[in-house]
Amino acid sequence: MLTFNAASVIVVFLLVCILVIVLSKIFFRPVRKVMGERESRVRNDEEACQKALTEAEQNLRRIEESIRSATSRAEALRQEMESQAQKEKSRLIAEVGQEYRGRVEEAKKKLDEQFQVLKGELASRAEGLSEKIEKRLLQ
Repeated sequence: MLTFNAASVIVVFLLVCILVIVLSKIFFRPVRKVMGERESRVRNDEEACQKALTEAEQNLRRIEESIRSATSRAEALRQEMESQAQKEKSRLIAEVGQEYRGRVEEAKKKLDEQFQVLKGELASRAEGLSEKIEKRLLQ
């Protein structure tokens, strides 16, 4: 049967205590240190990741705002350019219309002058012809 000797129990207890103390200094402390460093690195990496994510979101918002601003400025510029083009078109049409009205007036004046000249020539020829006809009739 199994007999327990008090001395052997104390020796085993002392050996276990020594083993725990030795393992704590040699094994558990370095393992806890490595685990602590690892947790610290993981925490630092998580914080860096969160910071990078926050910065990326801020940059994204800033870029989206810049795009909206640029789009609105481009739309305003396009509308302004359309307005200027329409004004220029109207000005050119008015200018060309005025120029052609002036030419038409000038042509009318020339035609009127030519008409008056021809009318005068016709009147003088008609007078000359009527005199010739009158002389022939009277002869």
